[in-house]
Formats: sequence, C-alpha cells, structure tokens
Amino acid sequence: MRRKTVGNKVVSVLLAGALAASLAACGGNTANTGADAGNNAADAGTKEDTKSAETETAADTEESSDAAVADSGYEAKDLGGRTIKIGLWWDEYWDSNYQSLDDIEAAGGSWTNEETMQMKLDAVRAVEEKWNCKIEWVNLGWDGIIDSINTSVTAGTPDCDIYLTDLQFGISPVANGYVQKISDYAPADSDILTDGTVFTRQNLLGNDDYLFHESTTIPSGAMYMTYNAAMIDSLGLEAPESLAEKGEWTWDKFAEYAKACTQDTDGDGNMDVYGYGSAWTPTVQGFCASNNATIADSSTEGLSDPKTVEAFNFIDQLYNVDKSARPYQDDWNNDLLAFSSGKVAFAFAQPWILIQEIDNHDFDMRICPAPVGPSGDGSMTPAMITNNYMIPVGVEDATSVYCVFEEMMNWYHDDISYRDDPEWFESGFVDEDQVTLANKLGALANNDLWNSIDSEGAVSKVFYGDVVNGDSTVSQAIESNKQILQDEIDTLKIQ
Repeated sequence: MRRKTVGNKVVSVLLAGALAASLAACGGNTANTGADAGNNAADAGTKEDTKSAETETAADTEESSDAAVADSGYEAKDLGGRTIKIGLWWDEYWDSNYQSLDDIEAAGGSWTNEETMQMKLDAVRAVEEKWNCKIEWVNLGWDGIIDSINTSVTAGTPDCDIYLTDLQFGISPVANGYVQKISDYAPADSDILTDGTVFTRQNLLGNDDYLFHESTTIPSGAMYMTYNAAMIDSLGLEAPESLAEKGEWTWDKFAEYAKACTQDTDGDGNMDVYGYGSAWTPTVQGFCASNNATIADSSTEGLSDPKTVEAFNFIDQLYNVDKSARPYQDDWNNDLLAFSSGKVAFAFAQPWILIQEIDNHDFDMRICPAPVGPSGDGSMTPAMITNNYMIPVGVEDATSVYCVFEEMMNWYHDDISYRDDPEWFESGFVDEDQVTLANKLGALANNDLWNSIDSEGAVSKVFYGDVVNGDSTVSQAIESNKQILQDEIDTLKIQ
C-alpha cells in the first residue's frame, strides 16, 4: 500500500536491422538533443551558480534525509542489498556511488542548485536504507544502450533493471514483446496509475502501458512558430499574436507576410531574406499540426489524410510557387538556424534553440501561434518528443524496482516547484506575455510520432520528392509512400 504524502520545502530506452535503419533515417540522437538539454538543465551547470551556505545545507540535509525515510510512499521489502541499475547515455551523479556533494565534485560532476542536488542525494540514501538496496545510474553511451537492448534485453537477461530510451529505439522492443506492462508491475495506487505527479505514461499509437517519462509542468520540448519582430515592425505589419487573437492568423495571411518579408536587401538582384525557413522536420511538424493533421498517432497512417495533403501543398506553395521560403540547403544547422542570422522572418523552433541562439543576433525573436490551416482550429501544436523509461522482460520483482525508482525520482516530495524550475525555460522568451503564450501553446502538443518511427523515410521522400527535387507532385509523392509508412506502423502494433 502506498501512503501518499506531500513534503514541504523545508524537508524537502528489436531487431538490429530495424534499429539501424531507424537511426540512419533519423540521424542518430540529434533529433532529441535539445529536449534532453531542457529536461536536464537543472543539473548541467556549475555548482557556483546558486551555491548555498554549506552549514545551512548540512543542517537541512540531516532533517530532510530523516523525513525522506519516514514519509516514503510504499511498504518496504528487503531487497538483500540488490543493486538497481538504470541505463542511459550520459552521466548522472546521484546514486549509491556518491555520498556527498564533495564526491560529485571529485568525480567531475556539477550542479546549478546545491539544495536540489542535496535533496536528490538524500532521496538515494532514503531508498537505500528503507529497501536495503543500492542505486546505480549506468552510462552505456548512445551506441552502447542500443547494443544492450539488442543483446541482453532480447535474450531475456537485461543488463539493467530500467532503461531510459529515445523513441527511435524505444518503440521496437515494446512492439516485439521485450518490455513489461506498467499495469502488471505498478501498484494500483501508484503515482503512475493515479495522479501522475512523478511519472507520465507515453502514448504509443494508442497504447500507454509500456513506456513512461518524468512528469513536468514546463513544456521544454514544445515547438513554436518564431519570428523576427524587428523585421515585422520595419514592414509595418501587425504582430501575428494580435492577428491570432482576432482569428485572422491563417495560412492565407501567413503567405502574405512571407511574401512581404522576402527581399533583395543589397540590390544585387537576388533574394537574400525570405519569409520562412527551417529544417524539413519542424516544417512538416509545424504546418501539419496547424491544420490538425497527424501522420502517425494511431494504427492507420495519416500521410494520405486530406489534412496532411493540404499541409504539404501549402509547404509546396511557399517553396515552389510563392518562392517566399528560403531555398532548402539540405544542411541541417544552416536550415534550422537561418532565423538567427536574419535570413528568414519566420521559422519553427524549440525553446532550447531559442536559448542557444539568443546571443547570436541583436533582434527580438518572438513566438506566435502557428497560422491556422483550412482544416485547423488552433487547438494543436507539434508533438513534444521525450525520452522514456522502460522495465524490460526478465527483470525480477519489477514491482519493487518500480517502487524504489518512483520514490527516488520523487526526491522533491511532491513539491514540484523544486523540480519544475522555470528559469531556464523562461530565458528563451522576451517578456512575461511570451512566457504565458509559450505555456499555453505547449499544452496543445499532439502525439504524432512519425519522426520516431519512420525508419524507411516515407515522409522525407514526400518532402524531398516534391519540395526539394520537384520530381513529383504532392499527391504523387504521398501515393507512392503512404503504404511504406503503413507497413512501418503495422510492424509496431502494440498489444
């Protein structure tokens, strides 16, 4: 039985071939690097950033540790000194190998908030004592974690009790029966099956019983339309946010703005600034969502859905008819970051990109709702792709493993103000109104997983075949590739 408590601030990752194809199509782990950076920002800096007085921390630590043992949520089971291993692809510095902040520093670790790092260490001590176990974060590396899943998990003898997975390699083991169901091991009154303060289940094409991630109230993985406010002002154009409030921010209006922003600024006869430009994946994600279109969020492909066809036709219009979109360079960073050098007025970007680029330009980049397509209603934004945990088949006593993990990950004792520090997220936006809008739009994220499952590149073949190469029309490209995507979805059917 789980005893739910609320603490206060004082006490307070199958087939090798399929995986290889998926990674080749998705370009390794680059797709989600930014989300990872956002989710882990709180522990990515140096200890000097917000260091507290050591004497005060020491006193709080003793009180906090005692309270953590007393207030933990499940009745303990003696695990006989078992080491619970959590596999991932970077270093974490709060487990049984670290007894103090000095140990972390000596190992080359760092933190941005001394208080919360100490709280994490206290949580480890608490579960160690209560469950008679040890905790170990195991840095397997990106290639290593894939190899471990491909070998040990498929053999039924997993190297780790819990794996953190990128969806590029996390869905396949689920579909092939190598992952235990959450509902089979989590207690009925567990956080993950009730209020979801600590963990949130990941929906995979209609099934949310296998993968889970840390809950958050901050949409650090959201994707927004962003624009060069100085350029819009200089052209005497009304702010897109204002148009959106009046219901006038549509694809037609956006097309007008994009044309107006496309200019030959140096008079050499060649356009050097364009209305829109970004990498191809956020372009597809953004304009599909703005038309309420999803390509892979159920057991049926959505590539041939009329709403998706409309989105690709609009993208084709921008690039090949109006020519108000910057010619595609097929260079990821060149395309993705064109907004930062003032080469485009509008783009789609995630918070981590805005934060990364904030010192690389001298103009305000603001966000706005994406313009609404003919089949859209403003209620959908692109999916927030997260990393997810799984407990593989072959892990003994998965219930205890889960309970220990939940208690440890609830190091903040349900006081989410410690976990969800908004400072990093908010630093990507120019004012409070923009932060409010960012939170509002982030709550509208869809569950379109095509960018994580399309190992055969069906969607990219449509974009490149039509927009980039002009080898076919949108309809022809979609007709040629829709079954490829459906076949991929069929191989990932989850029971």
